[in-house]
Amino acid sequence: MDKEEIKNQAKRILDKFTNALEKVKIEESRVERKEDRRKEFEGEEETNSEFRKIMFENAPKKKEDFIIGEKGKWIK
Repeated sequence: MDKEEIKNQAKRILDKFTNALEKVKIEESRVERKEDRRKEFEGEEETNSEFRKIMFENAPKKKEDFIIGEKGKWIK
């Protein structure tokens, strides 16, 4: 198979898939609950301190009160 043939075959497959998706009917669903399942915090300080603690525990590199991040490591 040459590149052009592969390209045409891929286009036919995608077109066929697109046509099939257009026929799918999607119904929106919504779940209503009597009580909210999220845990709300009384004070903002409690929330911020817990968030901060979790963030610092998960950070691979930190120095004092700072998380050290790497900028664009994945970009060549």
